[in-house]
Amino acid sequence: MKLQMLVVKITGLIIGSCLAMSCQSSKPATSTSMFSSPVAHASQDPANDYSKPYLTDEKMLQFLASMKEEHNPLELMFKQGGEAQNPALLGARIEEFNSFARKYGFQDYQDYTSVWGRITVGEMQIWGAKTFEDMISGAQAELKKPDLAPEMRKVYEDQITTAQKGLDDMNKKNSGVNGADMELIKKYEEQIDAAEKKYKNGQ
Repeated sequence: MKLQMLVVKITGLIIGSCLAMSCQSSKPATSTSMFSSPVAHASQDPANDYSKPYLTDEKMLQFLASMKEEHNPLELMFKQGGEAQNPALLGARIEEFNSFARKYGFQDYQDYTSVWGRITVGEMQIWGAKTFEDMISGAQAELKKPDLAPEMRKVYEDQITTAQKGLDDMNKKNSGVNGADMELIKKYEEQIDAAEKKYKNGQ
């Protein structure tokens, strides 16, 4: 019984993490906003609005090609702390960032990081949805056990309710990355995973 309760507690922490992720998934995942003007934000540029389609097959292939580089200067945009939080240091490297992005057909570094950020958020949504689905199926399997204690039955029923709510929230039309972009992320999911693994292993 102690082991069962430990599993339940851990499951609760995972659900909480997924719920927090689903609430934040509609926000940009990069630090590029520090260089964006108030006017750009006011105009609701699709690059900064995940509810509007932005990805294309061409952009996905360009991004995947860039991930073959041994060194990607824009990686620091996705790191916490350090240079990524220092506008002055980042500002001094704008031309380097733009040069790298344009090498792969992007308009500038903001276009490139908008694609990267959107892919990252989409991957988080895919992971979150799978986690919720696994929790639901796991709890349903436990509920089929004839000797399941009443208190544990209540725990698993609550787990299903909570996980289903999280899944429903993630699937809402205005939550996170829009459907068209998500389809492209799923289409290239295996290639993205392979590129990211190769890239990370080379760091």
